Amino acid sequence: MEIIITEWALDSYLDLLSRIAFTRDEYKKTIRPDVRRLHSYPEDPKFKSAKFWSPASDPRGGRSIQNGYKMKWHNLGPGKVQLRLPIGILRQAVLCEAYVKENAKQEKRKLARFKTHLQLIMMGKYTERGRLP
Repeated sequence: MEIIITEWALDSYLDLLSRIAFTRDEYKKTIRPDVRRLHSYPEDPKFKSAKFWSPASDPRGGRSIQNGYKMKWHNLGPGKVQLRLPIGILRQAVLCEAYVKENAKQEKRKLARFKTHLQLIMMGKYTERGRLP
């Protein structure tokens, strides 16, 4: 499966890196290799782990967001944060705005934003900043 990096994903990566949410070493050894697993989605066994991969929940009603998923990492960086990366699974895997999970209210806001991003992606109204080889 192709992996598309949106402007939202790139901007959030740069912001999180500047805030030291994770280290460059964690990015190179953990985050990037995990994201590259999308090339073999859904066959890679790691996608069966609920601690790593799950459907994104609609903040209005708790049902799953159609075509929406999130990757999850725990205890990253000096602050031991929980990192989330929303991903739209369409014909390709489309990376959206990553964030540090702070609390339930903030996560609902981020997932509402992700739902809007998915709608824009399906309409072709997003900026592609690259593809992950």
